[in-house]
Amino acid sequence: MADETIRILLIEDNLDYAQLIKRILTKKSPDAMDVEHHDTFAGGFGRAQKGEIDLILLDLDLPDSGNIDTLQAIKETTEVPIIVLTGTDDENLALRAVQMGAQDYLMKGQVDARLLVRSIRYAIERKKADDALKNTEERFKLMIENVLDLITILDVDGSMKYVSPSHRRILGYEDEELLGRRVFDFVHPEDFPRVFDIFTEGLQNTDRLYSAEFRVRHKDGYWLTIESIGKLCPPELGGLGVVVNSRDVTERKKMEERLRSLSITDDLTGLYNRRGFLTFADHHIKAAERRKEQSLLILIDLDGLKQINDAFGHNIGDQALIDTATVIKQTFRNSDVTARVSGDEFVALTSDADGKGAESIKKRLYENVDAHNAKGMRPYKLSMSLGIANHNPGTSGSIDRLLLKADELMYAEKNKKYQKTPKGNVIDMSKYS
Repeated sequence: MADETIRILLIEDNLDYAQLIKRILTKKSPDAMDVEHHDTFAGGFGRAQKGEIDLILLDLDLPDSGNIDTLQAIKETTEVPIIVLTGTDDENLALRAVQMGAQDYLMKGQVDARLLVRSIRYAIERKKADDALKNTEERFKLMIENVLDLITILDVDGSMKYVSPSHRRILGYEDEELLGRRVFDFVHPEDFPRVFDIFTEGLQNTDRLYSAEFRVRHKDGYWLTIESIGKLCPPELGGLGVVVNSRDVTERKKMEERLRSLSITDDLTGLYNRRGFLTFADHHIKAAERRKEQSLLILIDLDGLKQINDAFGHNIGDQALIDTATVIKQTFRNSDVTARVSGDEFVALTSDADGKGAESIKKRLYENVDAHNAKGMRPYKLSMSLGIANHNPGTSGSIDRLLLKADELMYAEKNKKYQKTPKGNVIDMSKYS
Protein backbone atom coordinates (compact mmCIF):
# COMPACT_ATOMS: atom_id res chain seq x y z
CA MET A 1 0.00 0.00 0.00
CA ALA A 2 2.72 2.43 -0.99
CA ASP A 3 1.89 6.12 -0.42
CA GLU A 4 -1.23 5.17 1.54
CA THR A 5 -1.84 5.03 5.27
CA ILE A 6 -2.23 1.53 6.67
CA ARG A 7 -5.22 1.54 9.03
CA ILE A 8 -4.67 -0.88 11.90
CA LEU A 9 -7.19 -1.97 14.51
CA LEU A 10 -5.42 -3.01 17.73
CA ILE A 11 -7.56 -5.05 20.15
CA GLU A 12 -5.48 -5.33 23.34
CA ASP A 13 -6.55 -5.07 26.99
CA ASN A 14 -3.05 -4.22 28.28
CA LEU A 15 -2.90 -0.44 27.92
CA ASP A 16 0.86 -0.20 28.42
CA TYR A 17 1.50 -2.79 25.73
CA ALA A 18 -0.99 -1.07 23.45
CA GLN A 19 0.89 2.23 23.85
CA LEU A 20 4.15 0.45 23.03
CA ILE A 21 2.66 -0.99 19.84
CA LYS A 22 1.33 2.41 18.81
CA ARG A 23 4.72 4.06 19.31
CA ILE A 24 6.48 1.36 17.32
CA LEU A 25 4.12 1.61 14.40
CA THR A 26 3.67 5.37 14.24
CA LYS A 27 7.27 6.44 14.83
CA LYS A 28 9.65 3.65 13.86
CA SER A 29 7.87 2.26 10.84
CA PRO A 30 8.89 3.52 7.39
CA ASP A 31 5.27 3.12 6.36
CA ALA A 32 2.46 5.50 7.33
CA MET A 33 0.36 3.64 9.88
CA ASP A 34 -2.70 4.77 11.78
CA VAL A 35 -3.44 2.68 14.89
CA GLU A 36 -6.88 2.63 16.49
CA HIS A 37 -6.99 0.90 19.88
CA HIS A 38 -9.82 -0.90 21.72
CA ASP A 39 -9.26 -2.73 24.99
CA THR A 40 -12.28 -5.08 24.92
CA PHE A 41 -13.55 -7.64 22.47
CA ALA A 42 -16.92 -5.91 22.26
CA GLY A 43 -15.35 -2.59 21.34
CA GLY A 44 -12.97 -4.13 18.79
CA PHE A 45 -15.71 -6.31 17.33
CA GLY A 46 -18.01 -3.32 16.88
CA ARG A 47 -15.24 -1.33 15.20
CA ALA A 48 -14.36 -4.23 12.89
CA GLN A 49 -17.97 -4.39 11.77
CA LYS A 50 -17.80 -0.81 10.53
CA GLY A 51 -15.00 -1.66 8.10
CA GLU A 52 -12.43 0.72 6.60
CA ILE A 53 -9.47 -0.99 8.27
CA ASP A 54 -6.56 -2.80 6.64
CA LEU A 55 -5.34 -5.13 9.38
CA ILE A 56 -6.20 -6.31 12.90
CA LEU A 57 -3.72 -6.95 15.69
CA LEU A 58 -5.66 -9.24 18.01
CA ASP A 59 -4.92 -10.26 21.57
CA LEU A 60 -6.40 -13.70 22.25
CA ASP A 61 -6.74 -13.07 26.00
CA LEU A 62 -9.35 -10.34 26.43
CA PRO A 63 -11.52 -9.76 29.49
CA ASP A 64 -14.75 -10.47 27.59
CA SER A 65 -13.47 -13.17 25.21
CA GLY A 66 -10.74 -15.74 25.40
CA ASN A 67 -8.45 -17.87 23.25
CA ILE A 68 -9.41 -19.14 19.85
CA ASP A 69 -13.07 -18.09 20.13
CA THR A 70 -11.94 -14.48 19.87
CA LEU A 71 -10.30 -15.13 16.50
CA GLN A 72 -13.30 -17.10 15.26
CA ALA A 73 -15.70 -14.28 16.10
CA ILE A 74 -13.57 -11.63 14.44
CA LYS A 75 -13.11 -13.79 11.31
CA GLU A 76 -16.87 -14.00 10.94
CA THR A 77 -17.24 -10.22 10.69
CA THR A 78 -14.29 -9.17 8.52
CA GLU A 79 -11.99 -10.42 5.77
CA VAL A 80 -9.01 -8.17 6.59
CA PRO A 81 -5.76 -9.90 7.56
CA ILE A 82 -5.38 -10.72 11.28
CA ILE A 83 -2.17 -11.06 13.27
CA VAL A 84 -2.61 -12.80 16.59
CA LEU A 85 -0.81 -11.46 19.70
CA THR A 86 -0.50 -13.62 22.77
CA GLY A 87 1.56 -13.93 25.90
CA THR A 88 1.29 -17.73 25.83
CA ASP A 89 4.00 -19.82 24.16
CA ASP A 90 1.63 -22.48 22.84
CA GLU A 91 2.57 -24.06 19.53
CA ASN A 92 -0.74 -25.92 19.21
CA LEU A 93 -2.67 -22.68 19.72
CA ALA A 94 -0.47 -20.93 17.17
CA LEU A 95 -1.09 -23.71 14.63
CA ARG A 96 -4.86 -23.59 15.19
CA ALA A 97 -4.86 -19.82 14.78
CA VAL A 98 -3.07 -20.02 11.43
CA GLN A 99 -5.33 -22.87 10.30
CA MET A 100 -8.33 -20.68 11.09
CA GLY A 101 -7.03 -17.90 8.88
CA ALA A 102 -4.65 -15.78 10.98
CA GLN A 103 -1.83 -14.41 8.84
CA ASP A 104 0.73 -14.61 11.67
CA TYR A 105 1.14 -15.49 15.37
CA LEU A 106 3.43 -13.30 17.52
CA MET A 107 4.60 -13.72 21.11
CA LYS A 108 4.32 -10.40 22.91
CA GLY A 109 7.62 -10.76 24.73
CA GLN A 110 9.49 -11.44 21.49
CA VAL A 111 8.06 -8.67 19.34
CA ASP A 112 10.39 -5.84 18.32
CA ALA A 113 9.81 -3.00 15.91
CA ARG A 114 11.43 -4.71 12.92
CA LEU A 115 9.56 -7.99 13.43
CA LEU A 116 6.20 -6.31 13.96
CA VAL A 117 6.45 -4.01 10.93
CA ARG A 118 7.65 -6.83 8.70
CA SER A 119 4.84 -9.08 9.93
CA ILE A 120 2.24 -6.39 9.15
CA ARG A 121 3.66 -5.68 5.72
CA TYR A 122 3.86 -9.37 4.82
CA ALA A 123 0.35 -10.04 6.14
CA ILE A 124 -1.13 -7.30 3.96
CA GLU A 125 0.78 -8.45 0.87
CA ARG A 126 -0.20 -12.07 1.47
CA LYS A 127 -3.84 -10.97 1.76
CA LYS A 128 -3.54 -9.13 -1.54
CA ALA A 129 -2.08 -12.21 -3.16
CA ASP A 130 -4.78 -14.42 -1.61
CA ASP A 131 -7.49 -12.07 -2.84
CA ALA A 132 -6.01 -12.00 -6.33
CA LEU A 133 -5.83 -15.79 -6.37
CA LYS A 134 -9.36 -16.05 -5.04
CA ASN A 135 -10.61 -13.68 -7.73
CA THR A 136 -8.81 -15.70 -10.37
CA GLU A 137 -10.28 -18.92 -8.99
CA GLU A 138 -13.75 -17.39 -8.90
CA ARG A 139 -13.45 -16.22 -12.49
CA PHE A 140 -12.13 -19.62 -13.53
CA LYS A 141 -14.96 -21.34 -11.65
CA LEU A 142 -17.52 -19.05 -13.26
CA MET A 143 -16.05 -19.73 -16.67
CA ILE A 144 -16.01 -23.50 -16.13
CA GLU A 145 -19.56 -23.55 -14.80
CA ASN A 146 -20.88 -21.62 -17.80
CA VAL A 147 -18.66 -22.92 -20.59
CA LEU A 148 -20.47 -24.85 -23.31
CA ASP A 149 -17.67 -27.41 -23.64
CA LEU A 150 -17.12 -30.45 -21.45
CA ILE A 151 -14.10 -30.06 -19.15
CA THR A 152 -12.86 -33.32 -17.64
CA ILE A 153 -9.82 -34.21 -15.57
CA LEU A 154 -8.89 -37.89 -15.83
CA ASP A 155 -6.65 -40.00 -13.65
CA VAL A 156 -3.95 -42.15 -15.26
CA ASP A 157 -6.37 -45.09 -15.44
CA GLY A 158 -8.99 -42.98 -17.21
CA SER A 159 -11.23 -42.49 -14.17
CA MET A 160 -12.88 -39.10 -13.91
CA LYS A 161 -11.60 -36.88 -11.09
CA TYR A 162 -13.44 -33.73 -12.17
CA VAL A 163 -16.34 -33.06 -14.53
CA SER A 164 -17.69 -29.61 -15.40
CA PRO A 165 -21.40 -28.84 -14.92
CA SER A 166 -21.89 -29.00 -18.69
CA HIS A 167 -21.71 -32.80 -18.46
CA ARG A 168 -25.22 -32.86 -17.02
CA ARG A 169 -26.57 -30.53 -19.71
CA ILE A 170 -24.95 -32.34 -22.65
CA LEU A 171 -24.74 -35.96 -21.50
CA GLY A 172 -27.52 -36.06 -18.90
CA TYR A 173 -25.40 -37.44 -16.02
CA GLU A 174 -25.12 -36.05 -12.50
CA ASP A 175 -21.60 -35.62 -11.09
CA GLU A 176 -21.90 -38.64 -8.80
CA GLU A 177 -22.75 -40.83 -11.79
CA LEU A 178 -19.44 -39.94 -13.46
CA LEU A 179 -16.84 -39.24 -10.76
CA GLY A 180 -14.69 -42.29 -10.15
CA ARG A 181 -15.96 -44.02 -13.28
CA ARG A 182 -13.61 -44.73 -16.19
CA VAL A 183 -14.37 -42.55 -19.16
CA PHE A 184 -13.94 -45.60 -21.42
CA ASP A 185 -17.14 -47.07 -19.94
CA PHE A 186 -19.07 -44.43 -21.88
CA VAL A 187 -17.19 -44.71 -25.22
CA HIS A 188 -18.77 -46.59 -28.12
CA PRO A 189 -17.24 -50.10 -28.36
CA GLU A 190 -16.16 -49.52 -31.97
CA ASP A 191 -14.28 -46.36 -30.98
CA PHE A 192 -12.78 -47.68 -27.73
CA PRO A 193 -9.50 -49.20 -29.11
CA ARG A 194 -8.58 -45.99 -30.91
CA VAL A 195 -9.50 -43.74 -27.98
CA PHE A 196 -7.59 -45.94 -25.52
CA ASP A 197 -4.46 -45.86 -27.70
CA ILE A 198 -4.59 -42.07 -27.96
CA PHE A 199 -5.08 -41.74 -24.17
CA THR A 200 -2.15 -44.09 -23.45
CA GLU A 201 0.11 -42.20 -25.84
CA GLY A 202 -0.92 -38.91 -24.23
CA LEU A 203 0.36 -40.10 -20.84
CA GLN A 204 3.86 -40.33 -22.27
CA ASN A 205 4.30 -36.71 -23.34
CA THR A 206 3.47 -33.53 -21.41
CA ASP A 207 4.14 -31.19 -24.33
CA ARG A 208 1.72 -32.48 -26.93
CA LEU A 209 -2.00 -32.05 -27.46
CA TYR A 210 -3.93 -35.13 -28.49
CA SER A 211 -7.25 -34.97 -30.32
CA ALA A 212 -9.89 -37.58 -31.03
CA GLU A 213 -13.42 -37.77 -32.38
CA PHE A 214 -15.57 -40.56 -30.99
CA ARG A 215 -19.05 -41.49 -29.80
CA VAL A 216 -20.16 -41.40 -26.15
CA ARG A 217 -23.35 -42.72 -24.61
CA HIS A 218 -25.94 -40.23 -23.37
CA LYS A 219 -27.73 -41.16 -20.15
CA ASP A 220 -30.86 -41.82 -22.21
CA GLY A 221 -29.03 -44.47 -24.22
CA TYR A 222 -28.35 -42.80 -27.55
CA TRP A 223 -24.92 -41.86 -28.89
CA LEU A 224 -23.40 -38.41 -29.30
CA THR A 225 -20.30 -37.61 -31.33
CA ILE A 226 -17.67 -35.82 -29.23
CA GLU A 227 -14.57 -33.99 -30.41
CA SER A 228 -11.92 -33.95 -27.65
CA ILE A 229 -8.51 -32.38 -27.10
CA GLY A 230 -6.44 -33.70 -24.19
CA LYS A 231 -3.13 -32.87 -22.55
CA LEU A 232 -1.20 -34.36 -19.67
CA CYS A 233 -1.81 -32.38 -16.47
CA PRO A 234 0.99 -29.99 -15.49
CA PRO A 235 2.40 -30.48 -11.95
CA GLU A 236 0.54 -27.45 -10.59
CA LEU A 237 -2.77 -29.19 -11.36
CA GLY A 238 -1.97 -32.22 -9.31
CA GLY A 239 0.53 -34.21 -11.31
CA LEU A 240 -0.25 -37.13 -13.58
CA GLY A 241 -3.60 -37.27 -15.28
CA VAL A 242 -5.14 -35.71 -18.36
CA VAL A 243 -7.11 -32.49 -18.83
CA VAL A 244 -9.66 -33.00 -21.61
CA ASN A 245 -11.71 -30.34 -23.36
CA SER A 246 -14.58 -31.78 -25.41
CA ARG A 247 -17.48 -30.46 -27.43
CA ASP A 248 -20.61 -32.04 -28.84
CA VAL A 249 -20.26 -32.18 -32.65
CA THR A 250 -23.20 -34.52 -33.29
CA GLU A 251 -25.21 -32.01 -35.29
CA ARG A 252 -22.13 -30.95 -37.22
CA LYS A 253 -21.42 -34.59 -38.14
CA LYS A 254 -25.02 -35.06 -39.24
CA MET A 255 -24.76 -31.98 -41.41
CA GLU A 256 -21.47 -33.19 -42.88
CA GLU A 257 -23.06 -36.54 -43.67
CA ARG A 258 -26.05 -34.83 -45.27
CA LEU A 259 -23.78 -32.62 -47.37
CA ARG A 260 -21.64 -35.59 -48.29
CA SER A 261 -24.74 -37.57 -49.21
CA LEU A 262 -26.02 -34.72 -51.36
CA SER A 263 -22.71 -34.51 -53.19
CA ILE A 264 -22.62 -38.23 -54.08
CA THR A 265 -26.31 -39.14 -54.32
CA ASP A 266 -28.77 -38.75 -57.17
CA ASP A 267 -31.72 -36.74 -55.87
CA LEU A 268 -34.33 -38.44 -58.05
CA THR A 269 -33.53 -42.12 -57.57
CA GLY A 270 -31.61 -42.24 -54.29
CA LEU A 271 -28.78 -44.18 -55.96
CA TYR A 272 -25.25 -42.82 -56.07
CA ASN A 273 -24.51 -40.27 -58.78
CA ARG A 274 -21.46 -40.51 -61.02
CA ARG A 275 -19.23 -38.91 -58.38
CA GLY A 276 -20.49 -41.32 -55.74
CA PHE A 277 -19.96 -44.28 -58.02
CA LEU A 278 -16.38 -43.32 -58.83
CA THR A 279 -15.74 -42.67 -55.11
CA PHE A 280 -16.68 -46.20 -54.05
CA ALA A 281 -16.02 -48.28 -57.17
CA ASP A 282 -12.25 -48.35 -56.85
CA HIS A 283 -12.51 -49.41 -53.19
CA HIS A 284 -14.96 -52.17 -54.19
CA ILE A 285 -12.63 -53.55 -56.87
CA LYS A 286 -9.62 -53.53 -54.56
CA ALA A 287 -11.60 -55.40 -51.90
CA ALA A 288 -12.58 -58.03 -54.51
CA GLU A 289 -8.95 -58.36 -55.60
CA ARG A 290 -7.89 -59.06 -52.02
CA ARG A 291 -10.45 -61.88 -52.00
CA LYS A 292 -9.16 -62.95 -55.44
CA GLU A 293 -12.62 -62.45 -56.93
CA GLN A 294 -13.65 -61.13 -60.34
CA SER A 295 -15.59 -57.87 -60.50
CA LEU A 296 -18.46 -57.21 -62.88
CA LEU A 297 -19.45 -53.73 -64.06
CA ILE A 298 -22.97 -53.65 -65.49
CA LEU A 299 -24.03 -50.60 -67.50
CA ILE A 300 -27.82 -50.37 -67.81
CA ASP A 301 -29.71 -48.08 -70.20
CA LEU A 302 -33.41 -47.33 -69.86
CA ASP A 303 -34.77 -47.87 -73.36
CA GLY A 304 -37.16 -45.34 -74.86
CA LEU A 305 -36.98 -42.64 -72.19
CA LYS A 306 -37.38 -39.91 -74.86
CA GLN A 307 -40.54 -41.54 -76.19
CA ILE A 308 -41.98 -41.80 -72.69
CA ASN A 309 -41.24 -38.12 -72.05
CA ASP A 310 -42.73 -37.11 -75.40
CA ALA A 311 -45.88 -39.19 -74.94
CA PHE A 312 -46.63 -38.68 -71.25
CA GLY A 313 -44.51 -35.77 -70.04
CA HIS A 314 -41.35 -35.48 -68.01
CA ASN A 315 -43.07 -36.28 -64.70
CA ILE A 316 -43.93 -39.73 -66.04
CA GLY A 317 -40.42 -39.96 -67.47
CA ASP A 318 -39.01 -39.28 -64.02
CA GLN A 319 -41.25 -42.03 -62.66
CA ALA A 320 -39.77 -44.42 -65.23
CA LEU A 321 -36.30 -43.56 -63.95
CA ILE A 322 -37.42 -44.15 -60.35
CA ASP A 323 -38.95 -47.50 -61.36
CA THR A 324 -35.69 -48.46 -63.08
CA ALA A 325 -33.76 -47.65 -59.90
CA THR A 326 -36.23 -49.77 -57.90
CA VAL A 327 -35.67 -52.76 -60.19
CA ILE A 328 -31.90 -52.29 -59.93
CA LYS A 329 -32.08 -52.19 -56.13
CA GLN A 330 -34.10 -55.43 -56.20
CA THR A 331 -31.55 -57.08 -58.47
CA PHE A 332 -28.33 -56.20 -56.67
CA ARG A 333 -27.12 -56.62 -53.11
CA ASN A 334 -26.71 -53.81 -50.58
CA SER A 335 -22.96 -54.39 -50.71
CA ASP A 336 -22.87 -53.73 -54.45
CA VAL A 337 -22.29 -50.21 -55.78
CA THR A 338 -25.26 -48.94 -57.80
CA ALA A 339 -25.59 -45.50 -59.39
CA ARG A 340 -27.35 -43.35 -61.98
CA VAL A 341 -24.45 -41.97 -64.04
CA SER A 342 -26.34 -39.92 -66.64
CA GLY A 343 -29.90 -39.14 -67.76
CA ASP A 344 -31.03 -42.67 -68.65
CA GLU A 345 -27.92 -44.69 -67.82
CA PHE A 346 -27.34 -46.67 -64.64
CA VAL A 347 -24.39 -48.72 -63.48
CA ALA A 348 -23.80 -51.48 -60.96
CA LEU A 349 -20.54 -52.96 -59.69
CA THR A 350 -20.57 -56.36 -58.05
CA SER A 351 -18.11 -59.14 -57.23
CA ASP A 352 -18.28 -62.49 -59.00
CA ALA A 353 -16.73 -65.20 -56.86
CA ASP A 354 -17.17 -68.12 -59.28
CA GLY A 355 -16.91 -66.25 -62.60
CA LYS A 356 -20.46 -67.21 -63.60
CA GLY A 357 -22.30 -64.17 -62.32
CA ALA A 358 -22.95 -62.33 -65.59
CA GLU A 359 -25.67 -64.63 -66.91
CA SER A 360 -27.23 -64.87 -63.44
CA ILE A 361 -27.40 -61.08 -63.19
CA LYS A 362 -28.97 -60.76 -66.66
CA LYS A 363 -31.58 -63.36 -65.83
CA ARG A 364 -32.42 -61.80 -62.46
CA LEU A 365 -32.61 -58.26 -63.88
CA TYR A 366 -34.94 -59.20 -66.76
CA GLU A 367 -37.12 -61.25 -64.42
CA ASN A 368 -37.51 -58.24 -62.14
CA VAL A 369 -38.32 -56.01 -65.15
CA ASP A 370 -41.01 -58.49 -66.29
CA ALA A 371 -42.45 -58.68 -62.77
CA HIS A 372 -42.66 -54.90 -62.63
CA ASN A 373 -44.35 -54.63 -66.01
CA ALA A 374 -46.80 -57.39 -65.12
CA LYS A 375 -48.29 -55.18 -62.41
CA GLY A 376 -49.65 -52.87 -65.12
CA MET A 377 -49.38 -49.82 -62.89
CA ARG A 378 -47.79 -47.50 -65.48
CA PRO A 379 -48.76 -46.26 -68.93
CA TYR A 380 -45.48 -47.67 -70.22
CA LYS A 381 -43.45 -50.84 -69.99
CA LEU A 382 -39.88 -50.77 -68.77
CA SER A 383 -37.20 -52.00 -71.15
CA MET A 384 -33.51 -52.04 -70.41
CA SER A 385 -30.35 -52.73 -72.37
CA LEU A 386 -27.16 -53.68 -70.59
CA GLY A 387 -23.51 -54.36 -71.15
CA ILE A 388 -21.32 -56.27 -68.71
CA ALA A 389 -17.55 -55.79 -68.43
CA ASN A 390 -15.41 -57.92 -66.15
CA HIS A 391 -12.25 -57.17 -64.21
CA ASN A 392 -10.02 -60.06 -63.15
CA PRO A 393 -7.76 -59.90 -60.07
CA GLY A 394 -4.21 -58.90 -60.86
CA THR A 395 -5.00 -57.26 -64.21
CA SER A 396 -4.65 -53.56 -64.93
CA GLY A 397 -7.55 -51.38 -65.95
CA SER A 398 -9.27 -48.29 -64.68
CA ILE A 399 -12.94 -47.77 -63.86
CA ASP A 400 -13.22 -45.52 -66.92
CA ARG A 401 -11.97 -48.32 -69.18
CA LEU A 402 -14.49 -50.73 -67.67
CA LEU A 403 -17.26 -48.19 -68.24
CA LEU A 404 -16.17 -47.75 -71.86
CA LYS A 405 -16.12 -51.49 -72.48
CA ALA A 406 -19.53 -51.97 -70.84
CA ASP A 407 -20.90 -49.05 -72.86
CA GLU A 408 -19.83 -50.69 -76.13
CA LEU A 409 -21.49 -53.95 -75.13
CA MET A 410 -24.64 -52.17 -74.01
CA TYR A 411 -25.02 -50.33 -77.32
CA ALA A 412 -24.43 -53.56 -79.19
CA GLU A 413 -27.38 -55.07 -77.35
CA LYS A 414 -29.50 -51.94 -77.93
CA ASN A 415 -28.76 -52.08 -81.68
CA LYS A 416 -30.00 -55.65 -81.83
CA LYS A 417 -33.29 -54.49 -80.30
CA TYR A 418 -33.63 -51.69 -82.83
CA GLN A 419 -33.03 -54.09 -85.70
CA LYS A 420 -35.84 -56.31 -84.42
CA THR A 421 -38.29 -53.41 -84.04
CA PRO A 422 -40.16 -52.59 -87.29
CA LYS A 423 -40.48 -48.87 -86.56
CA GLY A 424 -36.93 -48.61 -85.28
CA ASN A 425 -38.24 -47.91 -81.77
CA VAL A 426 -37.60 -50.11 -78.80
CA ILE A 427 -41.09 -49.31 -77.53
CA ASP A 428 -44.12 -49.16 -79.76
CA MET A 429 -45.80 -46.11 -78.26
CA SER A 430 -48.90 -46.34 -80.51
CA LYS A 431 -50.62 -48.75 -78.15
CA TYR A 432 -50.23 -46.26 -75.27
CA SER A 433 -51.48 -43.19 -77.15
